[in-house]
Amino acid sequence: MLVPLTGIVGLQTWPALSANDPVRLTFDKAAVAAGAWEGTISGDIEGTLQTVLLTVDETGPIWHVTFDRIIGSGDRSFTARLDGVLNRQTGAVVMDGTVTEGYLLGARVHETGQLADAATSRFTGSITVFLAAQG
Repeated sequence: MLVPLTGIVGLQTWPALSANDPVRLTFDKAAVAAGAWEGTISGDIEGTLQTVLLTVDETGPIWHVTFDRIIGSGDRSFTARLDGVLNRQTGAVVMDGTVTEGYLLGARVHETGQLADAATSRFTGSITVFLAAQG
């Protein structure tokens, strides 16, 4: 049986992202002020995450929201503007948008999140950045 040698220290190379590979991130963030959260991202890019609430329509249990997601990761830093919904009953968040500044400018973004701790307004979830147009 042949055993591939991937993952051996010193031999592993990171594949370049192609136009069809999404950038996959996970996040963990908590509120630092009204309408502002800070945390970290990991996955294909690692760094800091700042989230800024821009608008909210608080009609009923489903809030319609707009946020800026600011990813800090050196030359891979970017800002994405996302619109979507926060379900106040379940704590689930689903948002879509576009990278508006920095790395991956113009790419489409999809986020899913979940309230993990109501006392600190801590959310965890995933962000996927699509580099190519999705049909």
